[in-house]
Amino acid sequence: MAAQARVRLLAGGIGCVLLAAAGLLVPVTSSSPHAWESPEQAAQRAEREVPSLGLLWGTMRGWGRVGPGWTVIWQPSHGAWLLTAWVPDGPQAIRWRLDAAPWLPGVRLSHEAAEMLMGGNRELARARDRVGRRDWLAGGSRLLGALPAGGELPSAREPRPPVIEAVLAGLLLAGAVARHLVPGVPSRGWRRAVGWVTATLVVSLPQISPLAPATFDPGVRPWVAELAFGTAAVLLLGALVFAARRFAAIAGPVPVAWLPVALAAGALAGRIAPATWLLAVAGLPVGLVVLAAVAVLAGWLAALAADGLRELLRFSAALRFAALVLLALGGVAVGGPFVGVALAVVAGAAGERGGGIWMAAAVVWGWVFGSVWALAMWASALQDALAFLLLGCGVIAVAYLRRGGEAAGSRVTG
Repeated sequence: MAAQARVRLLAGGIGCVLLAAAGLLVPVTSSSPHAWESPEQAAQRAEREVPSLGLLWGTMRGWGRVGPGWTVIWQPSHGAWLLTAWVPDGPQAIRWRLDAAPWLPGVRLSHEAAEMLMGGNRELARARDRVGRRDWLAGGSRLLGALPAGGELPSAREPRPPVIEAVLAGLLLAGAVARHLVPGVPSRGWRRAVGWVTATLVVSLPQISPLAPATFDPGVRPWVAELAFGTAAVLLLGALVFAARRFAAIAGPVPVAWLPVALAAGALAGRIAPATWLLAVAGLPVGLVVLAAVAVLAGWLAALAADGLRELLRFSAALRFAALVLLALGGVAVGGPFVGVALAVVAGAAGERGGGIWMAAAVVWGWVFGSVWALAMWASALQDALAFLLLGCGVIAVAYLRRGGEAAGSRVTG
């Protein structure tokens, strides 16, 4: 019996390796551009090439991925101004913009003086009077008083209709109703996992604030923006902890045979349609910790939505299978940055309640890894991605060993 268990374990391990290799090596193309340097490297390049302007830039406060480049912001502790630079991955010129508080004093240039500084664009120049100065705009040039302030920056893509987001929100509500009306034995392991990763995120909030560059504004001290971000994050994380206890995941057998398939499918989905916002997470000093926390929380939420989808499709086994296939195809087609979460919901709904959370978490884990592996091209991010993948494979291996030990114990007892 022990020999048979070892053979099954070896076969499962070989299967995991083959599926992981398939998720990594299947040739796919992504429409999102690669990030060849980290946000810190992009900031160093901007500090070398952007004019100093005679101002103290202050500390690098945040960054975000916009198109084929990084948007990085600096702000001094007094918060009177904010410098934003878009650093492309290639040899293109860096685009930058300086914003100052409206109460910051300056000078009031005449129309002719502003034209002279901005190259004579008389028909485009227009004035904007502030409290203590006059700003001028002319095409792609700007003046704050008499200080050149750069031009416009690349913006994110046009917003798309939030179809998939609305569907996922509806399924979350359905899952909460299902767990309330049809309660089961709560899984203490998953409840503790959500609590621990939430506590870890709360402790790491000072290092996570760069992910919210939009919270920093000229005229507002940076610590105020960081406090506002931290307060909102604590409220959100507290709500997740309450929800994890009120709508706890259901305990049940772990579908260990299907977890490698789910992990490989998630990795492949992440490579096909990666979530670019995960690149900003990978640029954090605590990127690996935050990626793991995001995967656990997103996996739990996907499992909650899967419970709602499972109850909605419980009327017929044949129609349920067809509906799940169609929903999986639809999630891949229109999911965009949420394709991994959509597939996780379908995978969780395909099984029973106790194993659904494991399937959903495995898909999300692979999707997070695939997104970072497909787009991040700097060394530290790739190392964190590999460590993240090995951590997921280690959890699956522990589940295999525990399942084998329980089976051997039941045979001895019998």
